[in-house]
Amino acid sequence: MPEFLLEVGCEELPASFVEKAYTDLAAALSKELDALGIKNSEPVAMGTPRRLIVSFPDLKSRQEDSTKEQRGPSLSAAYGPDGSPTGALLGFCKSQGITVDDLRKDDQYVWLTKHIPGQDTADVLSAILPGIILGLNFEKSMRWGSSKTRFARPIRWVLAAFNENLVPFSVEDVPSSLLSHGHRFYAPTAFEAKTLEGLTTKLRNAFVEPVMEMRKEKILKQTIAVANGAPEISDDLLDENTFLCEWPTAISGTFPESYLELPEPVLITAMAKHERMFPVRDASGKLTNSFVFIRNSGEDETVARGCEWVLGARFNDARFFYEQDQKHTLDDFLAKTNDMLFQAQLGTVRQRADRLSNLCAQIAKSILCTEEEQSWSAKAGLYAKADLATGLVSELSSLQGVIGGEYASRQGMSSAIATALSQQYRTPSKPQSSPDDKIAMILIIADQIDKLVGYLGLGLEPSGSSDPFGLRKAVTTLIRTAEQWETRAPTYSEAIDFAVGLYADQGFQIDSAKAEKALASIFKSRYEALYDNFRYDVLNAALPDDPKALSKPRYILWRLQLIEKLSKNDLFVQTATRPINIISAASKKGESFGNRENVDVEKAQTPDAAVLQQLLNTYEADYEKSMLSLIGPINAFFDNNMIMDEDPTIRYHRLSLANAAAEAILDVGDFTKLEG
Repeated sequence: MPEFLLEVGCEELPASFVEKAYTDLAAALSKELDALGIKNSEPVAMGTPRRLIVSFPDLKSRQEDSTKEQRGPSLSAAYGPDGSPTGALLGFCKSQGITVDDLRKDDQYVWLTKHIPGQDTADVLSAILPGIILGLNFEKSMRWGSSKTRFARPIRWVLAAFNENLVPFSVEDVPSSLLSHGHRFYAPTAFEAKTLEGLTTKLRNAFVEPVMEMRKEKILKQTIAVANGAPEISDDLLDENTFLCEWPTAISGTFPESYLELPEPVLITAMAKHERMFPVRDASGKLTNSFVFIRNSGEDETVARGCEWVLGARFNDARFFYEQDQKHTLDDFLAKTNDMLFQAQLGTVRQRADRLSNLCAQIAKSILCTEEEQSWSAKAGLYAKADLATGLVSELSSLQGVIGGEYASRQGMSSAIATALSQQYRTPSKPQSSPDDKIAMILIIADQIDKLVGYLGLGLEPSGSSDPFGLRKAVTTLIRTAEQWETRAPTYSEAIDFAVGLYADQGFQIDSAKAEKALASIFKSRYEALYDNFRYDVLNAALPDDPKALSKPRYILWRLQLIEKLSKNDLFVQTATRPINIISAASKKGESFGNRENVDVEKAQTPDAAVLQQLLNTYEADYEKSMLSLIGPINAFFDNNMIMDEDPTIRYHRLSLANAAAEAILDVGDFTKLEG
């Protein structure tokens, strides 16, 4: 089995780029090789910060020969009145290297059957690999030297082998070879590799573990082994360390116990987020003055002392700002936000605080919260952004919200307010389980809606892959938050209208129509991205045209789930399309009709009309059962009666009843958009 091996070596990639890069590279190669007819196996992909590796255990050694039908000139252009070839036909034959006798005709054109010989796979690979490698997309890319090539980091080597032979090509000024490189410091000398097994074996001998899962397992086991207690290992931090190292080694360190006086979130953030260290707790769950760091090179003792020094310096700065912050209250910090701009055309952060407070109170009122909960919601909105003026947040920006919650708690505010402030930047991932969670979710919703209305009302919607204000993420947060409501959920469309009014009250000009249109578009795109477990035609059938309906995530999810069930019933789908199609056709012809309230079954002059109307008026709570019960009455009404009767009165009432049936079905989804 001829194996294909590719390794792209580069300067250290950001940790968040690595897995996506080698996965995308494998997918792009798989798609192209399949299209070229030489793929015989699925790819194996792996990578580290310095290398992206893809292997196909088996590729065909050569493309199969193929034929292609190519159309030539039309008969009228190919032959003159006397039947002799024209210049156009002779020119076509010359360009194809054939004679007129090689052509065939149909009733309109001349045709050529071209025989295309297959190419050797090695030659195909040489031709396609540069484009595929440079076609990788990164969140950020760069150019280096005088080259115009863009990649996440400078490319330093490319190993390419097929059937253990070199695949020759160049990526800009980097020629392919059969050489790879080990760890930058421990084993930098180049070595030859021709197969994936040979490459992985030699990499491990050169202090590089190329398989992500094995690096992760090594980090996990070593961290637990060296920790002086129970390490706090989050999935995100474990993944980040996995893609920061080629040969991970866990080491432990300590910091002065005096720093434990700082709020726990400050300590954990400084260690985990800023220094990629695992915090350590004792048997009772209390944070200790120990940490675990994953090094990629160096000596344990030297690296540990360096980590302790860096962490001590960061803690020292944090303690200074924390002590300065203690001289002020949240009201003091709130006042300081008068000097902080939210957006040039949307006012200050202080003005935004008033909008958030009013919007939170309105949302709480709309879902029938108690007066106390409405008061908590209003205060949570008011103080939500106050911590942006604190020294600690200016030093550790990732503590936004967390510090606000910490300071609110220390000032004796209710736990609901403190919880809301600390959780406002999170996307809820579990159902609300307490009143505090509800207030937090209200603030989350208000924060996203205020931002969306403001930016979209100014026409600053996302474009392509660019989303500088995080508006797609804001809509994703709204959708995920709605999924977690277990009680009466807020109506986003009402909150959006209220938010528009709050901007107007402050004198800001917001184009509400523009905001509504852009918001509907973002909601639609986010449903398509988040609910890709549903078939695309089910998604199309579930997403309504009404912009306000698109801002109802729980309604959309209900439609998706119900349409998916009903789509498996072919008889129902065929039935459901009948009233929708006939009403669409009647509308195009300018026919007049009403809806359920306009139907007079006696004037429809058929007993089938009364049966169908009765069913439409007596829906059951079980929507699936109600939809399926329409099959018989709808088919009887259409099969036994001429809907487009010549009598205008009969036609009007029969069309009105058909429209009533169509509206009932469209409340669930547009089944005409289902395929198959």
